[in-house]
Amino acid sequence: MSLRWRGSRRDSARPGELPDEAELRFFEGLQDIFSLPSVPLPKKVKAICGADAAYRGRLVASAAALSVNGTVTKSYCYRGRFTIPYVSGLFYIHEGPFVVAAIEGLRSRPQLVCFDAHGGAHPRSAGLATVAGMVLGIPSVGIAKSLLVGRVEKADGSGLENIVYGGRVVGFVTGRGRERRYWSPGYSVTTRSLKRIISVYREACMNCLAEAHRLAEGSVSQVLS
Repeated sequence: MSLRWRGSRRDSARPGELPDEAELRFFEGLQDIFSLPSVPLPKKVKAICGADAAYRGRLVASAAALSVNGTVTKSYCYRGRFTIPYVSGLFYIHEGPFVVAAIEGLRSRPQLVCFDAHGGAHPRSAGLATVAGMVLGIPSVGIAKSLLVGRVEKADGSGLENIVYGGRVVGFVTGRGRERRYWSPGYSVTTRSLKRIISVYREACMNCLAEAHRLAEGSVSQVLS
């Protein structure tokens, strides 16, 4: 699948700064071969981290919020400036370094990491949630606000709608309206274990992601004030 350049609401590219076609092909190819042995996902997940980033021009503020037994206990913000613009399908290059830096700044190791991004529901089955989880060596899931690939099928016996791409289920959909989210497995998470995560830890995942988003927006606004 060839990528076309797409403008971003974050104004991430200026005239003359679009990635070269060779760069796009290289990073697409790299994404295709990402593979590491899985690490075990605990049967009982106590420590869940949410990570997100906010942008103002080239300024980036990323934040990680750690939830332990359903309560956010620790957070960390990282600020920087991106040099690689946003390209659809290669989001991991643009935002990955910053959300990983925020998680590492917690100085505590979560058992599960949630990203406002896609994992397996991706053209190359390895979105930011997958790649960042691999870099950290922590099981991960993507919880995105929009559908990137495939189609949504009616709910199955579990009450979840399926995301189907390439003839297989690559994720699930929860919520309605503004609360609608597209979940997909990242690193060391299967679709089966993702169902369990949604069933048992959905509220904790959403809460720490919301807190990370709030902190990132507040941090980037504080710099500009």
